[in-house]
Amino acid sequence: MNHIITTYGGGELFTLVFNGIAALFKTDKTGIVMPLIRVGLMVGSVHMVILTLFRSNLMEGMKWFLWVIVATNLIFLPKTTIYIHDPLTRYHEKVDHVPFALGAFASFVSQAGRAITEKIETVFTLPNYMPYHQTGTVFASSLVSQIGQFRIVDPEFKGNMERFVNQCVVYDVMLGHKYTLNDLQNTPNIWGLVVENTSLVLGFLYKEGKAPGYILTCQEGAQKLNKLWDAEVTKAAATYGTRVQDKNLTKVAFFTHLQNGYQLLTGISQAATNILCQEMMINALEESSNNKLSELGSPSNYAATKALLQQRSAYAVAGEIAARTLPLFKNVIEALSYALFIFIVVLALLPNGYKILLTYCGILAWTQLWAPLYAVLNLIMTLYGQAETLSHGAQGGLTLLNSAAVINANADMATLAAWLSVSIPFISYGILKQGAGAFVGLAQHLGSAMQSAASGAAAET
Repeated sequence: MNHIITTYGGGELFTLVFNGIAALFKTDKTGIVMPLIRVGLMVGSVHMVILTLFRSNLMEGMKWFLWVIVATNLIFLPKTTIYIHDPLTRYHEKVDHVPFALGAFASFVSQAGRAITEKIETVFTLPNYMPYHQTGTVFASSLVSQIGQFRIVDPEFKGNMERFVNQCVVYDVMLGHKYTLNDLQNTPNIWGLVVENTSLVLGFLYKEGKAPGYILTCQEGAQKLNKLWDAEVTKAAATYGTRVQDKNLTKVAFFTHLQNGYQLLTGISQAATNILCQEMMINALEESSNNKLSELGSPSNYAATKALLQQRSAYAVAGEIAARTLPLFKNVIEALSYALFIFIVVLALLPNGYKILLTYCGILAWTQLWAPLYAVLNLIMTLYGQAETLSHGAQGGLTLLNSAAVINANADMATLAAWLSVSIPFISYGILKQGAGAFVGLAQHLGSAMQSAASGAAAET
């Protein structure tokens, strides 16, 4: 029988943990299971002798002796093979010589948790939904917040684009003959608008390689730049889009997820390359226009620039915390729970050791309750992320006017999801032990965090 242990994002970690357990539980000189059993037997024997002498009851000693036989021969010494499966990263690995009791029970609770999670996400879903058990929590919002980092990375292309914007876009907007500032702010395809209405009279300095630059008309330069966009988007994706929520993504996977996530949040089906091109043009316009102000002798708006930098910095930190905390917290706790089995060998051989073993099984079952709750949280936060995205006018596409608001709103959703996801283990345990008191504690925790943030913002203002 195959024993499969499913994890979401912790495949390599679990493989290392179970390989370590398998090495320690070898019965030869390289393992420590036999010395641990001897220690447990010695401590348990002394305890039972003292207990029997004081209580004059041999039945306690007989029960302990029978338990020792069962535990050593059926729990600790038999071995099995397990398979680590990670649906998020499509990781599969085989681990041999794992203690049978650990492998069998871990596989049972893991598969039960996975089945419940997938069943919940079959019932609680949205059109074009990105399920937790396939992508992770609020993956769509994480992708949209990620595109805010996209910039033109090739220095030659960036220089040419900056000069093009300064000479061919800024002046056309100022004249307002071909398109106005309102048109530029509200179009979901900035590059398309600019190329179709490029001036035939104005020109800019265009450079290629080490050769001296030469003057091109705006229309000629736009055609040259237009041919380079696909390669530039690919370079930017390799720089900024290879890692989302602590997961490595190929170019194809990133583009596919971005297109699906954008459609989920906005209801618009658009190619990933067009989304990235639009955001890169937005950032290029912002940077170039600020540089143009400096060229014309006007100082940039210090307050707005400072606020923008602080805001982006805060969301970047929050997004990083969300990306790392969400998968790591669950996987580390679960991995530590499996590693704890090493010490169970000694503790379980003590009198009433079966109670310790049952408590340990309860810990493993408790960790598997998190995934279904994460699935429900993913639906809730995705629904709110969708509403927040649409409230900023994204139903018409990503524009110069709403880009920052949409990206920041989705960064908010990813951050809030991270806060709530970290609280899920305490909520699930608290509900069993404290009832409604767990929600009171959660409300106080979130309230104190928001109060602290509000106080900091008020002081800065």
